[in-house]
Amino acid sequence: MSDEHRYTASSTWNPNEREGALASGSGTLATRFGGAPSLGGRAELTNPEELLLGAVLACFVQTWAIFLAKLRVPIDAPHVEGSLELDKDPAGGYRVVRIDLHAHVPAALLAERAADVEKTLQLAEKYCIVSKAVKGEGRELHAAAMAV
Repeated sequence: MSDEHRYTASSTWNPNEREGALASGSGTLATRFGGAPSLGGRAELTNPEELLLGAVLACFVQTWAIFLAKLRVPIDAPHVEGSLELDKDPAGGYRVVRIDLHAHVPAALLAERAADVEKTLQLAEKYCIVSKAVKGEGRELHAAAMAV
């Protein structure tokens, strides 16, 4: 595999402060993080679950935009919201069991071209690199149009 498709990042953790730092290898992302508040973490910091959901959303909206353009579905500024659900892992701790993505589509466009919109969402789900990475045994990812 060439380095052209290799990505790096680094992370540190301070147990006394219950906080870490994450930096992308490109230097374009640097953020502090902590555990999710529901898992005893700090509310003022982003958490790994939000970062994972953010990665899925960033990849999905970008991929969806490609297929909107290819199928000539006129959404000028694609917008997707998402949620990520955890559940107890039988092996211990927690695991991601579901990610839901809600693509904002003008109501009139959705009424007129629902099949085309659905096709763009299916293609985005199929080709988004990150959504492919998070699917698997016991994990679901669902993308659906939401009239706005």
